[in-house]
Amino acid sequence: MKKIAILVIAATNQPVYEYYIRNYWTELIKYTKSQASHIDVFLLFENKFDTRDFSKIHDNIIRDDLTNQDSLCSREFHSPQVPGILSKTVFALEYLQDYYDVFFRTNLSSVIRLSRFDNFVQNKESICYSGAFVWANALRDDLINYDRIGPDKSITSLTDLENYPGNTFISGAGFFLNKHEAQFILQNKHKLRYAIPDDVAIGLMLSTHEALPGFTSVIRPETSVNQMNGMITNSPGSQIRLQHFPLGVAQAFWDQFKTTDLWR
Repeated sequence: MKKIAILVIAATNQPVYEYYIRNYWTELIKYTKSQASHIDVFLLFENKFDTRDFSKIHDNIIRDDLTNQDSLCSREFHSPQVPGILSKTVFALEYLQDYYDVFFRTNLSSVIRLSRFDNFVQNKESICYSGAFVWANALRDDLINYDRIGPDKSITSLTDLENYPGNTFISGAGFFLNKHEAQFILQNKHKLRYAIPDDVAIGLMLSTHEALPGFTSVIRPETSVNQMNGMITNSPGSQIRLQHFPLGVAQAFWDQFKTTDLWR
């Protein structure tokens, strides 16, 4: 049986994020501990995050207290996402690499339909860098389109990327890595481009990928709860993305589905 680590990029700077942690993710952690011991969920926080308010899930929090982010990329390129999300992911992979066969990197606004998710992983002959939303052979074009290449950027020209094998990236909202890919990234972490979005930086490192159509279903906040119910019932997906939900909609969603087997 494959051992699985679900790595969740976490923060509490918005009320809806804290709501997801205290409700959905806390319940999922509790369930995996009692019913699916081969699956562990870890919430990845920045350094100096105060974990005392989350004592019930303390063992499932990974806090990066060691990384000096200024050493990863120039401060002029820092943002709320850069380089923190990538540095948290790398730190967690270093911490966990010897214990798991498969890693799934996701975010707080994702719901894992755990039994489907587990069946997918266990029954698939091999798991590689993969996910539902794939920018195939478009990584460099994306960097150009979003004005991330130029003399005043961290990547001055496309020639800076000549030694990077990948030109495809998968949305950071949900992608798999097997343990060998995780170890390869760690062995070459000095090459990671921390000044660009984390999912793009990981895509640069990996030469192969797999698209997983239908693996993830997206629900938007304008959808009524009744419509959500129908979409979820009819979806074959193992992951549900609650895209840009405000707090009130997230509460309505959880009030409706917390007593069902949605995430199981």
